[in-house]
Amino acid sequence: MITAYFDDSGTHGEKSDIVLVAGIFGTEGRLSGLDANWKQNLDTPLSGRKDPLRRFHAYDCDNSTGEFLRWTRTETDYFRQQLREVIIDSGVAAYGMACSRKDWDSIITDDIRSVLGNPEGFCINQCFVRSLGWAQANTFDPDMAFVFDNRPDGVQRYAGTVYDAFAQWIQPPPTLAGYSFQSSTKIRPLQAADMIAWELYRYAKNVLAGGINAPAQPEILHLRRNMDFEAQIALPERIIQVRDHWLNYFKENPSHLEQMANHFDSFDPKNPDYSKLYDGKQK
Repeated sequence: MITAYFDDSGTHGEKSDIVLVAGIFGTEGRLSGLDANWKQNLDTPLSGRKDPLRRFHAYDCDNSTGEFLRWTRTETDYFRQQLREVIIDSGVAAYGMACSRKDWDSIITDDIRSVLGNPEGFCINQCFVRSLGWAQANTFDPDMAFVFDNRPDGVQRYAGTVYDAFAQWIQPPPTLAGYSFQSSTKIRPLQAADMIAWELYRYAKNVLAGGINAPAQPEILHLRRNMDFEAQIALPERIIQVRDHWLNYFKENPSHLEQMANHFDSFDPKNPDYSKLYDGKQK
């Protein structure tokens, strides 16, 4: 079984200019090794010099808040380095998709928005695409499952609709074995996904402010140079390309886009109904 774990960043409230979803994926063996070593670091932080941690949260660690209150900058930086090395040494792969919120909201509208979702929905969509592509290109494992950090019901419904679309149309392998939203306190690989998301979020903010050649911070370079880690950032030019691709795809049959939009607006993954995909008649 291949399992993908994803976390979000910049999604809380409407203030962040960047929204992203990022995470890790790998075989059971590699994820099991990551989980065990991650737990060891939480149980005995900095070789036992700090009290045990319930979970790692990258924002709290970077800002010395929450469980990291009164940790020095040297301590938080070193602990994050230790956890990055746990991710690297495990042999898992990583992917992240970042999106400019303001540009997405102004460019992606109407039926196209229903299909592609809000900025977070688009990032989730791309995480499915890229992690499935990685599994097909790099493994022979027949099954793949997805785990996301807990999100509001609307996000969960959209993710379930996207998952269902892939389950209906993607030819295995891998066969999709399910998706869920879980607590990162209980599911430690989600904490590793949180670290990937946080480091990519910091870099994406620099890119949005300074352009594609903005310098990357040492932490994300440490990950990128030592593991299979792909990342994308959707800025205006790319967002326009995405919009135009879909508009051209449905140019000959605009009613099909409307049907798909109605499907994505109303589909309930818990009670599947595909009738809106068919001109009122199921074929």
